[in-house]
Amino acid sequence: MVTAKPIVKNKFWILRDEQRKVGTVEKSTNGFIVTMNNQQSEYKTITKLKNESNITFEEFAKQQKKKGFEVHGFLTKHKPYNGIYNVQDRLPIYTANKKSKSWYAAGYYQITINGKTKVHFCPKVILLKRYSYIGPVKSPDGFTYL
Repeated sequence: MVTAKPIVKNKFWILRDEQRKVGTVEKSTNGFIVTMNNQQSEYKTITKLKNESNITFEEFAKQQKKKGFEVHGFLTKHKPYNGIYNVQDRLPIYTANKKSKSWYAAGYYQITINGKTKVHFCPKVILLKRYSYIGPVKSPDGFTYL
């Protein structure tokens, strides 16, 4: 069974037979062009294409907005204020409110404290200055390769 996965809404689809890419469907000025097995077929409307071929079309999934806040692409657990990239320490840092003097590092870090290594999310910068760490990474799964 061939399925069409939408890439660009109502304009471009990738055709797959199970996990294998077998072709494309793209909108043209005269209708829709199906390219499969080094052959092209043209259809006037998407309805004709669906009726005359054995292609099942998937729905276009809208990208959901990320829940949460970010500083330079790294998630934070607070609404970030004064977000900057500390070039000297190579850290995306922020404060939790406008007048705060406590700085947090956005992202996930693997910190070793007293011989015990643990993954921390948005630790205070002072913690990173006191102990050895690896990071930042964008998800806690980023440490699985280490």
